[in-house]
Order: sequence, then structure tokens, then C-alpha cells
Amino acid sequence: MSNNGKQIRSVNTAKDWLRILDKFPTELESQFQKVYGSAQEVIKERRNSIKRLAEKFETEYGNRNEMSIVRSPARVNLMGRHIDHQGGFVNTVAINKEILLAFSPSGDGIINIHNSDSQQFSSHELDPSSFLDITAYSDWISLTGSDEVKELNQKTQGDWSLYILAVYYRLQLHFSKQKLKGLDCFFSGNISVGSGLSSSSALGVAFAKALLQVNTIKISDKLLIELTGESELFLGFHGGKGDQAAIVSAKKGNVSKIGFFPLNIAENSPFPDNLKIVIAFSGLAAKKSGAIKNEYNQRVASYKIAFEILKQFKEIPDSTKYIRDLTPKNRQDTKNLLTAVAKLPKLPSRKDIVEIFNSEKYDMLSTLYTTHQDPGKYDLIGTVLFGLSECTRSKLFHEMLKSNDIDKIRATINASHNGDRLNTQPMNIDTLIEKDTPMTEIPGSYGCSTKDIDLMVDIANDVPGTIGAQIAGAGMGGNIVVLAERNAAEGVLTSLVKKYYQPKNITPDAHICVPISGASILGRPK
Repeated sequence: MSNNGKQIRSVNTAKDWLRILDKFPTELESQFQKVYGSAQEVIKERRNSIKRLAEKFETEYGNRNEMSIVRSPARVNLMGRHIDHQGGFVNTVAINKEILLAFSPSGDGIINIHNSDSQQFSSHELDPSSFLDITAYSDWISLTGSDEVKELNQKTQGDWSLYILAVYYRLQLHFSKQKLKGLDCFFSGNISVGSGLSSSSALGVAFAKALLQVNTIKISDKLLIELTGESELFLGFHGGKGDQAAIVSAKKGNVSKIGFFPLNIAENSPFPDNLKIVIAFSGLAAKKSGAIKNEYNQRVASYKIAFEILKQFKEIPDSTKYIRDLTPKNRQDTKNLLTAVAKLPKLPSRKDIVEIFNSEKYDMLSTLYTTHQDPGKYDLIGTVLFGLSECTRSKLFHEMLKSNDIDKIRATINASHNGDRLNTQPMNIDTLIEKDTPMTEIPGSYGCSTKDIDLMVDIANDVPGTIGAQIAGAGMGGNIVVLAERNAAEGVLTSLVKKYYQPKNITPDAHICVPISGASILGRPK
């Protein structure tokens, strides 16, 4: 019903959407509140962004076709970085930065894509069948590992159209008995590329939801997460599905504890009222391509190699399948685990690693080595120490938030980021054992931060009332995320402007965010 009590006819075209967004009847306002919460400034900003998108869609495609709108938010991982692909928990919220997509059926198999930021994202008319014949492949691993896909990646040089094609091909291969119809798409968004807030994953989820609706396919959230997560293999990115899980499953005002293998939402609980989330961009984009993709895949390979060696040691149970399975339950478990880690080779070369394994692991190593350039030496000990301790931290973090244990939250966040610092010192495992160091306090050495990110973290941590600061995503640039007491959040922004942005002559890009709902197609009021 509208504000004046009259029935609203079904909204179909872009012009219909613009009219209803102007009137903003009670039922539409209620829908916005369910997604974004009650903060009127957030609702107003999102409403205006959707109106601008509808205007652009109408300009580009006219007013003939039915138009729908899907929103897909950025995610912030409060604890549990670099471990979703190792089975560890992530503790995430979706925030009020989003990818928006206005779409309608194209009437054929063509995917037309436009973006409000046409300078950065050029328009494309995509005919998926002209790039690849996916009927020649029976499974996704074979397709993504093919020379055809590698050549396509090289030709496109990380163009955003490849992210669209990756999702399309993944869904088309899964629904192989149905020829998927095309879409007319217009995207907009306020998630900066390479910000560490999962802009590419949000883009993929948004397009997947639109593609599924146009083709009248209904699937579970779990399958949506699996398929969009797997689509990134097409881009040569060997990560997990934590970003997609956070984007799809988020609940307004809540922190989600998400587990993997199998994928599960372990718990949702309200974000503490006395805390605020601040995100701040470093000015350096961390795009999932080129050198950054190489570094990321090298860390994932280090996990795999270290884990395969660990499984040969008597301290490791035969039933162990993932690094998260080694999370210690008590101090003796921690000592046994550290004793095993100490046996790993120190900074081995590729040749050293090959010599450790028998011939049956040759194919595994060959596959891993193709995902990244040879770093010369692999820090197996530092990487696996970070993974083991981060799995432990992420498993306990949700309870810390629920009990509002500020001291434990602070110590946990600081230990986590210290493991990602650019110049992390090597761990002396004998000292860790001798001091009976809890696993949650061991930083390890993952080293995916940058000099600027570390500086921003230190500036934020110096503000009274800051609980903790850390990189926001996979690292190597992007944002930091700061957890601060409610009355300290503005002080964090001020300090970052004075001590980081102004000295570097960078336009400030820092914001206080609110936890919102996960990706959805906006319903049309009737």
C-alpha cells in the first residue's frame, strides 16, 4: 500500500521504478529498513544511488523492457583472514557499500554490460559462445585449467568483462541442459576496486542472481555461494568461498560466523551496540590480478606444501584433512603441534620440496607451481603458523564479541595483523614452546600487508578507544578495518586524515559503516 492508502500497480520498467522511488511508499521504505536498518542517512543515500542507476538504465536501454534491481554488498572480515580455503571460520559483516545492477532480459544469448564508471569499466557486448565452447568440457576444473581459458585471461588482461563471463560459464556448465538467456545490464557501485572489500565477489554474486532470475532458475544460497566461489578459478584465483558466503548470507545488524568443508553458517549474533566499524582506503588498489594474484597463490601453495609435509609426522593424526583440523584444544596439543611445525624445512626451494616428496606427489607439485612464479624460497613455517593460529583465533572470536570481552578482542586482532605485517620477524618455535605461548597469540608470518597499511593500522591503534585495526581483505593494499568504541570512531577518522591522508596528499577515503543485509533482488511493491 502507498502512503495515501491507494494500491500501487506492479513496477516494471525503469520509469516505473523512478516514479516509485520518488514517492517512496511505506512498503518500499519498510523493505529498505529490512536491508539497511533504520539509519535515515543510509536509506537516503542508497535510495538516491538506485534512482541514478535506474536513470542510466533508461537512457541506455529505453523504457520497453521490465527492469529489476539486484544489490550485492561489500563484506568486512573481522577475524579469519587467509584461512577459508583451509577450512577455518570467518567472522563477517556486510556493510553499506554495494554493487548495484539494473537488468532485464536481452531477448537472445547476448550479455550487454555497461557501468556508471565508464572510464574504468568499458562497455561490452558479450556473446559467451564466441569465446569458448564449454560443451567440450565435462567439469569445471578441466575447463578452468585449459589452454583456452589461460589464453582468454591473457587477452583480456583482467578486464571486468571476464568476471561476468566466469560466472556465466560456471552457471551454464552446472545447468548444462538449459541454454541460458542473455541480459541487458547496467552496473554501478561504491566499492572501490582492489579495496579489500570483495568488489569482484560482490560483482559476481550480483550478476549470478540476475542471470538466475532471467532464466527462472531457483537455487539455494549454499549452491549460489559454491558456484560463484568456484567461478574465480576461471580467473586463475585459487582462494576460498568466504567472500561469497559473507555477501550472500549476511543478516542486518549481525556478525556471521561461517565455516567451510562443509559450508555452514555456524552462528549469527548482533553486532555489539557499543562498537563501530571504520574502513579506510590506503590509496593502493589490491586487484586480483598480475603480481598480487601471484603473491596470493604463492601463499596458498605454501599452505598446501606445508600441510602435506606435516601429515607425514607422528604428531599429526591420520584423520586430518584441513589445517583447521589441527586447531589445538589445550596446551599440550599446542606444544605437540609446534613440535611438528618445527620439523618443517626452513625456507626450502622448489627443488628442495620436490626431493622431500616421493613421486606420487609430483603431479600435485606441478599443478601448484603453475599457479605462481617461483619465489625462490617458500616460508612454510611462517605461513602455516599464521594459518594454525588464525584458525584458532577465528574459532573463538565470535564468543569474544558476544561477551564483549574487549581485552581479548584487542589482543586477538593485534596478533592477527602482526602476522600480516610486511616485515614480520621469523618465529623461534623453541621459545614459543618454552614460554607456553597460547596459539591465539602467535602471529606467524603471512606477510600480505604493505608499508602504508601498517602505518594506517598503527595510527588507528594510537587513538584512545580503538579496539583493533587490521587489513580488510586478502591484503597487499586496499582498506584497513578498524573496530572502535562507539565514541572513538570519529576520532579514528580525524587521526587518519591528519596523520595519513594529508601528509601523503591523498583525498581522504574513510567511513563509519553499518552492518546490513546480504545480497538480494529488490522486490517490486504492488
